[in-house]
Amino acid sequence: MRRIALICCLIIGSVCGWFAFAPENPYALDYKRMTINLLVTHTKFIHHPLYPLGEKYLAEDMAVALGKLGTDARLYAIEDLYSNRNFKEGYALYLRAYPELQLSRYHNYIDKDKIAVLYETIPYKPEEVRNADVVFTGSLKKSREYREAGINAHFLPQFTRLDKFYYDPKPELKTELLFIGNRYPDSPNRKSVEYALAYGYKPAIYGAGWENVLVGENAALYKANQIKGDNLKYFYSSADIVLNDTRDDMIEAGFISNRIFDVTASGGFIISDYIPEIEEIYGDAIPMYKNKEEFKALIDYYLAHPEERREKAFKAQKITRERFGAESVMAEMMRILEQYRQEKGIGL
Repeated sequence: MRRIALICCLIIGSVCGWFAFAPENPYALDYKRMTINLLVTHTKFIHHPLYPLGEKYLAEDMAVALGKLGTDARLYAIEDLYSNRNFKEGYALYLRAYPELQLSRYHNYIDKDKIAVLYETIPYKPEEVRNADVVFTGSLKKSREYREAGINAHFLPQFTRLDKFYYDPKPELKTELLFIGNRYPDSPNRKSVEYALAYGYKPAIYGAGWENVLVGENAALYKANQIKGDNLKYFYSSADIVLNDTRDDMIEAGFISNRIFDVTASGGFIISDYIPEIEEIYGDAIPMYKNKEEFKALIDYYLAHPEERREKAFKAQKITRERFGAESVMAEMMRILEQYRQEKGIGL
């Protein structure tokens, strides 16, 4: 009898010991890990330093800020959408998702607790984002629209990395007018470039799509297809005036171009087309134009008044550094995501 009891104890002890040292569930999701999905590009481009996609640079900056906050965020391209290389990440965040994707969770049948997140950088319709668990948008107007449609949406402004964008002018990069941005393929010019050329100004132009458009006497205005992201601050800091314009659908939806935050963080002076949301944040620190005539008046005035340029640039930089640093914005995003997970009892 004692022998039987001893054998039973040994068996029970062995089983308990096995459970004590058994490996953790290999399929458990890790909510300290996140995929940042750029579905409009491919793997061979995603880590190219000069690939002309604004969201790629935004995603890289987002990943760096999240890493400092303890979340391992990595960029993935369209080929990785159904990949098993990223199945452990608890959060799947989408930037510039195809509307037809409908933001369905791509591991829905295996990892039903994976949290699908949209970070909206271009305006969508409510039906295009409804399948996301959490929607972040840089437009107060859109966040209200989504919430009225029953979508779990939160206003989260775009941001800039303060360790990447700061005042550091270079004499060799000094120029009166600077425009950095890709040409829209469905229109002949960007607004600020169109207006500048119409009045005979000579802006230095960087971006994809301009090399075959700036011809004749304007050919010399085209400088390069792209500028490496870490070098942008030198250009922004060194220009007398940086030009900004915004797509009509972005203006209508209430989105502010990320260029506003990067330029102002760099201590650059920027003139933009009129967006009420910019005025609400920056007041008169960022002069804005509503038409071609106002554009010319602003350019002429501020080229002639460098002290006022410096005063407004300093004021705008202070606002950006206090309110739109990447780490503080990403910390708010993670706070909301963690709250969502707690409310739903996911992964607890």
